Amino acid sequence: MELEKASARLAPRSPWQAADLGTQFYRHWAGSITGVWLLFTAVPYALLLALAAADNSLWPLFVFWWLKPLWERPLLAFYSHALFGETLTLKALLKRWRGYALPGLAGQLTWRRLSPMRSFNACVWQLEQVKGETASQRLKVLNSYPSNRAGMLTLLVLHLEQFMTFGLMALLYTLVPWQFNLELSDWFYDQSGLQLAISGLCFYLVLCVTEPLYVACGFALYLNKRTWLEGWDLQLGLTRLGERRRAVKNVIGALLIFMLVPFMEPAHAEPSASDTTTSEQQQVIELLASPDFMPLEERTERQWINQDNSDAESWMETLWRFLFENLDDDETDISNSPLNIPDALLWAIFWTLFVALALWLIIKVANQFGLRGHRTSKRPMIPTHVAGLDIRQRSLPKNLNRAVEEALKTGDIRAALAVLMRAALAGVLARYPVALAAGSTEQQCLRTLQQQHGDPLPIAYLQRLTQAWISTAWAHRPVSDEQVRTLAQHWQQMDRLEADHG
Repeated sequence: MELEKASARLAPRSPWQAADLGTQFYRHWAGSITGVWLLFTAVPYALLLALAAADNSLWPLFVFWWLKPLWERPLLAFYSHALFGETLTLKALLKRWRGYALPGLAGQLTWRRLSPMRSFNACVWQLEQVKGETASQRLKVLNSYPSNRAGMLTLLVLHLEQFMTFGLMALLYTLVPWQFNLELSDWFYDQSGLQLAISGLCFYLVLCVTEPLYVACGFALYLNKRTWLEGWDLQLGLTRLGERRRAVKNVIGALLIFMLVPFMEPAHAEPSASDTTTSEQQQVIELLASPDFMPLEERTERQWINQDNSDAESWMETLWRFLFENLDDDETDISNSPLNIPDALLWAIFWTLFVALALWLIIKVANQFGLRGHRTSKRPMIPTHVAGLDIRQRSLPKNLNRAVEEALKTGDIRAALAVLMRAALAGVLARYPVALAAGSTEQQCLRTLQQQHGDPLPIAYLQRLTQAWISTAWAHRPVSDEQVRTLAQHWQQMDRLEADHG
């Protein structure tokens, strides 16, 4: 993921600001993303809708609705590439279908299908392609406090789909000529094959808008959470600062000014009367605004509305009086009550719900603030990314020397060091596992390794490689090609060097 190529400004935002960024994604690529949706869903939905109309059954449409996570995969693939400057064609999406559609799909279509966090969590399975315990740890980090509001996003889009579908159906039915004299119940309740086909068509037209919008907002929430955790905005800012400093070549003007400063006499301006008056007025205002002259006191009070001064009472007060006052009244004729429920049963239900709610809140708060003990594995989990570098084994090149040489032939020393850095981090962390916080930098990873494992040869080598990487990637002072080749050679010979050293 090359953050410099992002076509949107990656900055920490609130969840709803991130969702608004997702709406901008949809508006910007509305035509292309609608074509992607039609390509993958038009034919399957037409077949299922024809089957539903023929059998006068909603089950085929329910199958399409249940397979929504599958239809959303191409949309997310398009957004994730288009944001970083690669607009996938429909042919490319069809060609890469197995690569982005299968990871994590089984879980999304079974026990995770009704998860309200689907739009957010799908990015982890599809884009990061992690699974098992690694995926669970990754989801736990990304869904940590504060909330991403992905569940609320699902609820909003669900209601939006319903309102738009019924509104479109109502608009269509109002255009029916009055000579037919159709009753409302004939169209909304007495479902025939024709009415089912019309309502199904309206539903699909609404999905052409809401599904791309839903995926875009979930993707924006995912980007926002990673920006908060991994400091993408700081990384981009430092990169732009380095490029700006590197672009400045002509300093003659600054040198001339520096040379002329000793020969210039500073001008002394006499304070005017208006400046003096303004200064005196400001001093008086500050004096009057001090706590000695204008003491401030904050007070918070809570009162029941309409408790004493009004005869009207809320429905909660009425319910409370019915449950805990009227039912305990010995003079009340229980046999005449429409709800002949024993008091003991009502109290048992009330206290059961109260205790369950209290326990749920305690566990929820304990999980968010880290007060609850978690079962830790004997071996720390190896992270998948360090400082934005992907160190998963399947992402590393099979031939390290060839990848380094190809990058050096093109003159891209940073790319050569990035490949070497990823391979070294993966190897060192596999041999010396440590627990790293989300968004840890290269230097934080190195310090953690040194604190827990000392300075064996692989960690000492990682220190030299990190210095070369920081000098090239961040300080924009690239090392020489020979230094890169020497580092690559030393890494390939690390096992023999350790044996000789031991």
